[in-house]
Amino acid sequence: MKKFLSLVIITSAVFIMSSCHKSFLTSLAVNPNSPSGGTPELILPGVLNSITFNVSGLLYSDQAVWLGYWNYSGGYTYFTDQQTYKVTSGGPQSWGSWYGPLSNITIMMDLAKQPHYEEYAGIGEILEALCFQYLVDDYNMVPYSQAMKGVGEMFPVYDPGQSVYKGIVAQIDTGMTLIEAGMADPQVVNPGSVSPAPDIMFGGNMKLWLAFANSLKLRILVRESNVLSSGTIQAELAKTASYGYLGLGQDALVNPGYINADGKQNPIWSSLGTNAASALHTDGYNLYKAGKYAMDFYKNTNDPRLAYFYTPNGVKLLDPNYSSPTVPADTSKFSADPLGVQEIHGGSNIGPGVLKGATAPGVVMTASESLFLQAEAAARGYISGDAQQLYQQGITASFEYLGVSSSSENSDQLAADYYNQTGVTNVSWPSSPNAQIEAILTQKWAALNGISVAESWNDWRRTGYPIPAPNYANTSLNPNPHPLAGPHMPYRYFYPDVEFSTNQDQLNKATGGKAIDPYNDKIFWMPQ
Repeated sequence: MKKFLSLVIITSAVFIMSSCHKSFLTSLAVNPNSPSGGTPELILPGVLNSITFNVSGLLYSDQAVWLGYWNYSGGYTYFTDQQTYKVTSGGPQSWGSWYGPLSNITIMMDLAKQPHYEEYAGIGEILEALCFQYLVDDYNMVPYSQAMKGVGEMFPVYDPGQSVYKGIVAQIDTGMTLIEAGMADPQVVNPGSVSPAPDIMFGGNMKLWLAFANSLKLRILVRESNVLSSGTIQAELAKTASYGYLGLGQDALVNPGYINADGKQNPIWSSLGTNAASALHTDGYNLYKAGKYAMDFYKNTNDPRLAYFYTPNGVKLLDPNYSSPTVPADTSKFSADPLGVQEIHGGSNIGPGVLKGATAPGVVMTASESLFLQAEAAARGYISGDAQQLYQQGITASFEYLGVSSSSENSDQLAADYYNQTGVTNVSWPSSPNAQIEAILTQKWAALNGISVAESWNDWRRTGYPIPAPNYANTSLNPNPHPLAGPHMPYRYFYPDVEFSTNQDQLNKATGGKAIDPYNDKIFWMPQ
């Protein structure tokens, strides 16, 4: 595995130029091949920006289609791979997208070994754990213990996924301990203490960093619910319970100063929105359309978020009323194709709750996701707390993030109207007494539409929820099935071609020389 050089530092430095003071910019003139001349302050913004592009950009757009969130417009060439669950060693891929920021995190952590940089060192441990979590979730066995050593280890071994997960839980604990030490250090270099702040997520608020780290730890341990005992998970979570978790109004959002200039926009807007000249980015907005499966869910559950995830038929991004949806929406004006079909031309597009604007922050973790994780953990007995209350707060946090409102009610009131409906399964908690985990994960799926898609894919692989969208390219639904249609969403990715050319011996040792089967080879935390 090649060690990625610090390209992210260069690109983020160029990106941040327009919103930084001259004194800050002057210090960005650092040779990335000689990182000892830099500081952690220079590296952290680029790392956070890269992670944000991965989480809330288009890295997991295939999953958005598979999970019924999105589809492709009629009139475009049929997207065979996505519509039939096909994966190859060429794609989809996330390998370089996650090992890239890991290289820069390693440099930042090395530089943070100097006195009074405990908070940067702690953030590095936490962000490294996040990147490796995504790599394991996509590939299972990955280089970890010998990774990121450059010329010191050119051919790193592949560690078992469960070993990596154990290691990153310990890293998160270490990161939280380092942050606490920094908070007690009167000379600490706080990542929010200079202007503009290198901490473009929490602005140097280390209590929020602790809550975020603990929420990430909760995500990892809940993911292992099939392979760890309840007692083990409880004990691990109890160690850091005092740090709390992200709650209402505490979305982990990143904004380095996104502006409406080419190359400096919000992650998803930069692909599906408009460029600085107000023209569509390579027609991406017209290509991606609503998915019928998710749309029907919002319609059938009287969910006002429908008008925030999607637009009425034919509404364009540049229409004056695009960002001001009507609540309640006229559901007859929303339409979409099901998975496996590309026919409608003028159907519903991606809505203003996802495409918030060129200058909007990007997502690393929403408060809604954290609250649904807490609800599931409480329902399983891993943590104390009222699972129903946490579930309803998760829905409320989703409404708040999207900005759902009407002429008479704000987000919190509309959320309460929604989850207090009588008899609506997977919405009303009392109406889902025997399927509370299903209700939690279904609402989590409903909240993460186009925002943090990978987490819904992970939940499906781990639990079978959300129940996946039916695929009309599949044999069970179509009398003339597509010959390439897979049996279900893939369980994992193929290893990228670069690994076969640069680290094949270690890869063969890890796999036993067997070819990967993405429909049967499971991630370690899946039911076996």
